[in-house]
Amino acid sequence: MSSSSSSLKALVAFMAVATVAELAAGSKTWAIKWASGGNYGDWSSKNMVAVGDSVVFTYGPPHTVDELSAADYTACSFAAPLSSDAGGSTTVVFDKPGTRYFACSSGSHCSMGQKVAITVSNSTAPPSSSKGGSSSYGAAAPSSPPSWWWASPSAPAPFLRSEHELDRL
Repeated sequence: MSSSSSSLKALVAFMAVATVAELAAGSKTWAIKWASGGNYGDWSSKNMVAVGDSVVFTYGPPHTVDELSAADYTACSFAAPLSSDAGGSTTVVFDKPGTRYFACSSGSHCSMGQKVAITVSNSTAPPSSSKGGSSSYGAAAPSSPPSWWWASPSAPAPFLRSEHELDRL
């Protein structure tokens, strides 16, 4: 076997290990530019948050980020928030699956749509091809492995068809 073939095998093995390590560490930080007039109602349907991920809300006065119960979220009631922050940058780390509810307590901002229900999955599945980039909500996911990396299990990898082909390099 040639030295270039050994080098190529080593490179392929290194790329595989690096990608698996990145996915295992895989927590992502999402950003939401928190503003009145925003409609965050379908944020979770467009952004796949998993356990270990965090969301950073960035905003200015007079906005707040209040975490509410499901009932208070639906009613835009701030009588008993689970937490409240008006610091301009609020980071929420998601440590378990489920849905958590956030809204702005300023004026009628909540009833005008400045609220978001974030559904957190327990999944660490590879990203789908439709995920990534920026959304109209100001959310962005960090870069993921290139789309060619997730080849169909029944299809050969695009850069290597067989062990024998690699030996011929």
